Amino acid sequence: MPKFVDHEARREEIVEAVWRLVAREGFSAVTMRDLAAELGFSNGSLARYFPTKAAILRASLERANAATNRRAAAAIGDRGGLEAFRLLCIEIMPLDREKLDEARVVVAFWNYAVGDDDLITVFDAAMREWRLRLGDYLSQAARDHEIEVGHDLDLVVDTAMAMLMGLQINALFSAASTTPERQLRMLDGLIAELRRPLRAASPTSP
Repeated sequence: MPKFVDHEARREEIVEAVWRLVAREGFSAVTMRDLAAELGFSNGSLARYFPTKAAILRASLERANAATNRRAAAAIGDRGGLEAFRLLCIEIMPLDREKLDEARVVVAFWNYAVGDDDLITVFDAAMREWRLRLGDYLSQAARDHEIEVGHDLDLVVDTAMAMLMGLQINALFSAASTTPERQLRMLDGLIAELRRPLRAASPTSP
């Protein structure tokens, strides 16, 4: 009788091995041969679960995004407004070992995905979801008068996303100046600005 293999469980096992290799040795270690060796598989056996390296990396990125979203859902619960905005940002920020490992996978993905429209689409879909959620939380904060009237919320979301993506890189390559404490100061500084009244524009000289 043929041995039953749980296909999805085996795919998850492969993705976990990718994460271990990237965290331990960097993305250059993720060759099909080395990944098979990490798993104790024979060469060529990975193709039954992932046809290409790109497919493996795509699954690894999707797992990173899903992990972030699960943590955010648990942390936010039924909260909204600025509190939910802050909590979502915190779950994206590389503040601990787990999130740093996710950042390694994400940064590796950026390098590999350049020029690959399919992989870029995967990344863009995740960014669109986060942008939408951040924008919704800010809109709620504005309705509840947590934010001073007049702030350009689209610009705030742009700024927040640029900060979050930049921290993914800086925490890996400039760790001394991207400590968790400094990351949180940046986030809380952004939120503090939203609570301050906008300055009136200076009148122009005749």
